[in-house]
Amino acid sequence: MIERHTEDNIADRPQFLDVSDLQALFGVGRSKARLMMDALPSIRVGSKDYITVTALSTFIVENDGIPIKWPKRMRK
Repeated sequence: MIERHTEDNIADRPQFLDVSDLQALFGVGRSKARLMMDALPSIRVGSKDYITVTALSTFIVENDGIPIKWPKRMRK
């Protein structure tokens, strides 16, 4: 059965997402979720970064996804 989105379902969802929410939403690990958060237009509150659901949706549509790059390691 297909769940229909109603105002009750939308109201139950969090307005702001953090790294652990991105992990659950996209099924990725903490490192990749952190790289995603760095690429997104997020805000920092204390030591945590957050992004609104609206900003995430808009960013994905405008950029055809979330571009992430693994940082290169410094060799000694």
